[in-house]
Amino acid sequence: MQQIHINRNRINSIEFDDPEITIPLVPGNECSFELPIINYGSPTHVYLSVGDSLRKNVRFLYDNVYVANQEFAPVLIKLPDDLTTLEGEIKITTGYGSLTESFRVIIGETPLVSRPRSVIDVDERLALPNYGQDRTSSLEDWGINSSKNPDKNRKREIKFSFPDIFILLLSMILLVVVILLVTFTFNLVDVMYGALAVSILIIILMVYAVMHLLAKNN
Repeated sequence: MQQIHINRNRINSIEFDDPEITIPLVPGNECSFELPIINYGSPTHVYLSVGDSLRKNVRFLYDNVYVANQEFAPVLIKLPDDLTTLEGEIKITTGYGSLTESFRVIIGETPLVSRPRSVIDVDERLALPNYGQDRTSSLEDWGINSSKNPDKNRKREIKFSFPDIFILLLSMILLVVVILLVTFTFNLVDVMYGALAVSILIIILMVYAVMHLLAKNN
């Protein structure tokens, strides 16, 4: 419900939580509620009144309320039988008539405001009988590539550049020559063991070379 704030910003200032309140009421019925009045300054008198349109239908039990800290002003409201909606203002006066502010009051049934329907743009090509049969062409019209992963259908090609092969082969040859020279010159190991060692080293180097090239091409 509405709250009234007095002396919050300056002396005799008047503020409301809402500029407009709605009180649902059936024609011919009446109701009552309380208006909280909160005072942030020195104790003062607050006067309550209504506009001409609500004068016969809104009544205050106490139109002159003394507010020290917080008080509640009882309000009685009646809606005539011949009216479904009644609108007007409740006025608040402070400073012995020096300042008056008001908020709007709507009593009864509030008319529903029709909301405009959302407008959706529809592609006129959807009405064509054959539109959409060629899924690829329709996606291209929207600028979407029909293939989710263009690289999926592409054949993987492993490219072996000449410098890489040349360097690897040269390294293998040099290593084999060094091992053979050491084996035969100093007669450190038997020839068969030397040849076996060379073969193992060549296989390891070949496997390493292939793995290196595959990793480079990924």
